[in-house]
Amino acid sequence: MAHYFASDVHLRFDQPDRDLRFSNWLSQLRPDDSLLLAGDLCDFWMASRNSPTELLEKNVSLRRLAEFRSQGGELSIMPGNHDAWLCPFYERELGARIVSDPFELTVCGLRLHLVHGHLLGARRKWKAWMESHAFFTGFSRLPNPLARVLDGVLTRNNDRKLDSDEERHLRFYRIYAARLRGQADLVVIGHVHRAVDENATDPRMIVLGGWQARSSYLKVDQQGASFHIQDDRKPQGTAAQLFPQHSAATQGEAS
Repeated sequence: MAHYFASDVHLRFDQPDRDLRFSNWLSQLRPDDSLLLAGDLCDFWMASRNSPTELLEKNVSLRRLAEFRSQGGELSIMPGNHDAWLCPFYERELGARIVSDPFELTVCGLRLHLVHGHLLGARRKWKAWMESHAFFTGFSRLPNPLARVLDGVLTRNNDRKLDSDEERHLRFYRIYAARLRGQADLVVIGHVHRAVDENATDPRMIVLGGWQARSSYLKVDQQGASFHIQDDRKPQGTAAQLFPQHSAATQGEAS
């Protein structure tokens, strides 16, 4: 049995490569494994503008998550800033357990403290408004052409400020993790799409990273904790080729 942790997959219908990579990875999980997704499984666009039926019909990864759960796998999902309003869907259709933010658990002798990361003080105030139910509902009602224009504007704005935003969030993350010294062995955070493993710190801080241009996940088993990163913008071949076996040490070198 192994425990897996991932975050910020941001599934959306206009990014089929992401659906392919994530569904291929999910196919390797065993029925006795557990998976915790630490926020933003679905992107805001897909979360707000599609019915539950459309989500399951059009997205392989969501169907595979439901299959994993029905076969005995343990599936937990933490709300993120993009998909907090999908929690009833995750519970009903995927069979997921919704966990609080922050969430603490001990697995294989390691104390883990997990947060999505958007509530740690680094986000801009206007982004907090965009995470409200009012904005979610309003965006869902916009005509498609207008919604796509707004989505494009927000994406370009985020891309321009990406590096500085990530650095600002990481500074807040390090302060947050340091406060948990003696209380946690691993502080696991999402939201920032850059995968980070600061394994020389106490506690060890892991930023799970996003699935926009690569695939990254944390694995915890009796061998310890190992952090895996696979770069592949254009996946080809079998799932085994996409995600080769790693030999990261117990201290968790990024691979």
